[in-house]
Amino acid sequence: MRFDHCPVCGRLLELRQIGDEGNVPFCKECERPWFPFSYPCVICLCMDEDGNVLLIKQSYGISRYVCVAGYIKAGEDAETALRREIAEETGLEVLGARYLYSRYFEKHDNLMLAFACRVRRSELKLSANEVSEANWFTPDDAYNALFEGAYGRDMLNEVKRLEKEGLLGI
Repeated sequence: MRFDHCPVCGRLLELRQIGDEGNVPFCKECERPWFPFSYPCVICLCMDEDGNVLLIKQSYGISRYVCVAGYIKAGEDAETALRREIAEETGLEVLGARYLYSRYFEKHDNLMLAFACRVRRSELKLSANEVSEANWFTPDDAYNALFEGAYGRDMLNEVKRLEKEGLLGI
């Protein structure tokens, strides 16, 4: 997100050289820069105790399988957000999580923080507002159920690499 007006006082911002950052929108009234930012999100590859992968279909937008994902709310850390999102969308409890990597998602201007999450497999309680379907897959079947270019495919590859090296740790 890029600011044209100050979110505090409403004044039109002007570009000002800020250190090594280059020209940054600046409010002369509040005497502060307003750096552009992307909205941070978590994306979670949910795996049960046996390594099966849970994928969902969202009730809005595209109707293909994806990983559980959601925005990090103000005041939340990423680990709290992933536990909340998984509980809200699937009703499942997170037993452990491992950060994998971050990626920028240009389409929605999001910084996606990718996590492998171990969940306790139990009855699914899907969010009526967000999830139309959820299914468990073997890792290979999950890979095939995800569309080409999906972050979930990259996450599965990273989990496979970490497991092979004995580094997954969840």
